[in-house]
Amino acid sequence: MPSRRSLFAVAAVAVLGLSACQSAPPRPAPRPIDFSNFGPIRFSAGGVDLVNAHRPGGGTHVEERSAVPPAEAVRRWASERLQAAGGAGRVRVTIKDASIIEVPLPKTQGVKGYFTNDQAQRYDGRLEVEVAGDMPDYSAGAFRGMTRATVTYSTTVPENIALADREATYLDITRRMIEDLNARLDAGIRKDLAPMIRR
Repeated sequence: MPSRRSLFAVAAVAVLGLSACQSAPPRPAPRPIDFSNFGPIRFSAGGVDLVNAHRPGGGTHVEERSAVPPAEAVRRWASERLQAAGGAGRVRVTIKDASIIEVPLPKTQGVKGYFTNDQAQRYDGRLEVEVAGDMPDYSAGAFRGMTRATVTYSTTVPENIALADREATYLDITRRMIEDLNARLDAGIRKDLAPMIRR
């Protein structure tokens, strides 16, 4: 039968363990993907259409595991940044690629592998989006213009990564790509679709 001293020691360890768990800092809430800091680009157009032409190819695709998949981030971008201000023109946003692919990485073999926390996977994100405009009643004749941007981002994760941290990684990849895409397409639209932009 365990002595009173040993029972007290076990209880003390349990209390310390519980205190350690309770004192762990809370995980910060992920920053939302939005474009409220940017004003809308107003087009002389009757509408803005979104076409998702992304078709997953080879490799292990994990984009749908992101809290905001890349294609959804593009949809939000188009909804918040591109505004149809009326007219006979039309703007079309086509998602060519919106992928995050998981690539396994080699692990340390032998006895050393037991003591090594390797980077286990690499995640390769890629966004390719085209914005095209068609305005038949342009003063100098019909106007058609197009701009396209492609962005990529890659990162690796360790083999002991927690599920919550892995999910945060997916969202971080999406956020980094859409922020880069926003900057590139903003510049491209103002240059290549300038006749359709209302001042």
